[in-house]
Amino acid sequence: MKKLIPLLASIILLFANISISTVAYSQTEERKVCYSLNWGVFLMEIIAPTQAWPGETINVTINAEASTEIHIEFINAAVSCLKDNLTETQIGTINFLENFDLSSGEKYEQHYEVVIPEDALPGLIYGKLQYSWFIKGDIRTYFEDVDAFQVTFVQNKAYEELRQAYDALNSFAEDLQDNYTSLEANYTDLQQKYQQITDNQIAQNNAIGLMYLFLITTGIFVVTTILLIVRRPKTATW
Repeated sequence: MKKLIPLLASIILLFANISISTVAYSQTEERKVCYSLNWGVFLMEIIAPTQAWPGETINVTINAEASTEIHIEFINAAVSCLKDNLTETQIGTINFLENFDLSSGEKYEQHYEVVIPEDALPGLIYGKLQYSWFIKGDIRTYFEDVDAFQVTFVQNKAYEELRQAYDALNSFAEDLQDNYTSLEANYTDLQQKYQQITDNQIAQNNAIGLMYLFLITTGIFVVTTILLIVRRPKTATW
């Protein structure tokens, strides 16, 4: 019964690990700068998680900093993903700045939430950035364009679940192998002890048999001696 306790504990831990593994999906990994726009006098960075899970809400941060007086007409982005049949689907809109003056040395930061659809295909969540701004001065210098950038990477939930289940089963199999090896060693030890006890019992039985044989032989010798003494012819005396 005691040998079954580690086995039962391993089974409980196996199913506990499989159930707990789904909780880890809600934990976002490290964040990084996924897009950077640097014109020397104007720096903008978009920061997002390196990866996400379907159904997860991620936080996207946009930083802007100017080293001279600039005017931002607009900065916005449309965030999209791919669904079944590789259909491009817009899942969020980021309106960062519009008709906004940014002074020299001024920093501006904004936070946004983007919900990853449950049916988003594994792969990139990407954005299309549109912006128009100019440097203030006698001669206005305009910068206007449309850029595409990676927001985050959607993990394959089904694959990760299978992989974690495989790892748990593989660990469980290793525990079973260790338990089997331990039981086999215990069985070999018990078998050796049983053989030793059997050999000792045989030796003891042989010793008892020899003792009985010795007693019987001695008894026969004693009886024979007594009979010879009793039956010895009497010597006539004069």
